[in-house]
Amino acid sequence: MQDSPGFPITRLERAVQYLLLLALFCVPFSTWLTNVFAGCCVLCFGAAVATSAPLRAVLRTPPALLAIGLLALLALGASWSIGPPADIGSALKKYARLLVLPIAVATSLRDPGMPARALAAFFGGAAVLASSNYLVWHDLMPASSEGWWRIGTATDSFSFKNHITIGILLSFATVTCLLGATYVQGTRARVACVAAGILFSVPIIFLNQGRTGYVTLFVGMVVLFLLRVRFTPLRTTFGLAAIVLLFVGFYASSNNFKQRTDDLITEVRTDQKRSPNGLRMSYLRVGTGIVAAHPLAGLGTGSFAEVYAPTALRDWPEDELGHTRHQPHSEFLLIAAQLGVPGLLLYFAMLASLLRPALRTRSFHADALVLLWVIYVVSSSFNSLLWDVTEAYWFLLLAGSLYASARHQAQPALRPAAP
Repeated sequence: MQDSPGFPITRLERAVQYLLLLALFCVPFSTWLTNVFAGCCVLCFGAAVATSAPLRAVLRTPPALLAIGLLALLALGASWSIGPPADIGSALKKYARLLVLPIAVATSLRDPGMPARALAAFFGGAAVLASSNYLVWHDLMPASSEGWWRIGTATDSFSFKNHITIGILLSFATVTCLLGATYVQGTRARVACVAAGILFSVPIIFLNQGRTGYVTLFVGMVVLFLLRVRFTPLRTTFGLAAIVLLFVGFYASSNNFKQRTDDLITEVRTDQKRSPNGLRMSYLRVGTGIVAAHPLAGLGTGSFAEVYAPTALRDWPEDELGHTRHQPHSEFLLIAAQLGVPGLLLYFAMLASLLRPALRTRSFHADALVLLWVIYVVSSSFNSLLWDVTEAYWFLLLAGSLYASARHQAQPALRPAAP
């Protein structure tokens, strides 16, 4: 089936598009606005699907069907969950964000201009996030008396989001700008893309203390190099060595980069239980124990916090962390602990279906999808991105839109029948 619009886009569909773009614009700096626009988008899309046969037709794509299937399995997992009702309800509310993936896919298949607008909306929000980090650095960022946003200090210049989220979002923005520099025509356009990439990268390396951002930026630059440089053994060796040397330079010149890297090395060498790395290792031990004991169905949706609670109280008896309802900071481990290996395979199938068309064609949008996918998957190894509101909307909305563009480009044009 050819994914051309075929039928005019209705006003209701157009409203869905605007709401989707507004949600994506707000993702980097406002959770509340993102939830409002995304919620309205889902409601309007439900009404649009009921009145549009062409929209229903483009919903039958592998990522959309697998996302709905995963959400259905999570809803079913609530029936055997050992978690308390509050944890089950919270988990289902979080995973309901999977509904925006079919919406992004369907609206972008109906309107080929949507992927470019989706990227532009995200970059607008990322610019707000990066600019606010610079303002904090210069002590010019206003505080919110109502607590609507958070700000750091001149030595740890974060704003709106935490270090992990800032690092993930701005690293994707950085490498996508550099990707654009390899596609645009003209020196001025290339310089503008590179300059934008630098402006997005400075907060990651120099202004705040998120180690995840260091990893995702490095991985993103390696993938970008492999996508856009013609492969030869010598060229690849020198290119990868140059990227490594660049990050050695970051380590030598950035106090934040050096401090956070040294802290991690110390935590690993000394096996500190009461440290970020020690906490993640305890998640790993408990999570893998759940999967080993219950490989076929896990312990149900929203169950991890209940299983981890005794470990939290043992390791942090006098601290607030001992009474926190934890998740394991690994989306793969979290899905497997809740739904078992079959649920994890369904999740992997959804991710693979999103990447598949990007591997069959080379274009700016297809390569941007590869970068998005790799950064998301790498980050999900040690962060629960689908569980977290910002990262979930960022990935699902952009991946759905870019998937549609890559699918359009990967499909050969239909030739008219011979007379």
